[in-house]
Amino acid sequence: MQAYYLHGPRDLRPTDMDPPRPAADEVLVKVRATGLCGSDLHYYLHGQNGPFVPERPFILGHESAGEIVDAGACADALPPGSRVAIDPSHPCRACDHCIGGRYNLCPHMRYFGSAACSPPQDGSFREIVPIRAENCHPIPDDMAFAEAALLEPLAIALHGVGQAQPIAGRRLLITGAGPIGQLIGLVARHYGAAHLAVSDIRGDALDLAAALWADQPLRADDTDALTSAADTGFDAVIEASGAPAALAAAYEYCRAGGTIVQLGVQPGPVELPVNLIMSKELTLRGSFRFAHVFAAALDLLARRQLDITPLISARFDFADLLAGFDAALQPQTIKVVIDY
Repeated sequence: MQAYYLHGPRDLRPTDMDPPRPAADEVLVKVRATGLCGSDLHYYLHGQNGPFVPERPFILGHESAGEIVDAGACADALPPGSRVAIDPSHPCRACDHCIGGRYNLCPHMRYFGSAACSPPQDGSFREIVPIRAENCHPIPDDMAFAEAALLEPLAIALHGVGQAQPIAGRRLLITGAGPIGQLIGLVARHYGAAHLAVSDIRGDALDLAAALWADQPLRADDTDALTSAADTGFDAVIEASGAPAALAAAYEYCRAGGTIVQLGVQPGPVELPVNLIMSKELTLRGSFRFAHVFAAALDLLARRQLDITPLISARFDFADLLAGFDAALQPQTIKVVIDY
């Protein structure tokens, strides 16, 4: 079978390899679709993702869905041919965080397509992946694999919106209209937000948000418009861009007593307006990956409560993975999906 190994910045190499053999608690999944994530792009551009530097060539990709081709000892629950979405997280299940239910904070987490662990955890830019049976979520026959592949980022959005609860009847500002920001907006609208504003510097991204869920698209570089929109402040601000200026704006435009959720990964240390945090009694919350929401994300799509397919900007065949990465780097692109 074929896989793509990252050897360094912009150095993805197709490699022939033997199909994997499943462990006792694993099945083999023939990947049918994988979404390109921002972390994949960081690894591709820089050979690393922030502080996570791979110690060997490894396989990217973690937003995926496919068909079980070898069920191993799990055939009763997941027979061959089962269509599944893959939860890419592999916590240890034994540390204090895991036992306490916050397994997304597990210090021993192994996450598909990530060098946050040692050695790096190979991901889904290969034709067949071994995966724990418990990480496979059956999907309906009428759910496209490309749609199911986006359950992982949808779960991240659900977790982020959960950190900003309560949502119903409140005014929210989402900074960043990339794929995660768009999904956050769709989720917040579903859960009853009264008013949703979104800021970004990309006109195309703002237009898409306005068409799908946003009441008030705002240019992130238009301070007057942001100040006017904020009025006395937003009840909650969810930062999903990773831009230092957007994080600074969150503290400015969140109302006194409001909540700020930082979901976007900042490029480095940032200064915090601690006196503003004190005087406005702001609540600050981080949002890292997700926990206990993958099944809820699947349920939202299965019941057609959300339509996330408009976020797919382009699709490429697995053999054209490099072209897919190049397309994903274009400013007008929201989400690229790779078909196998």
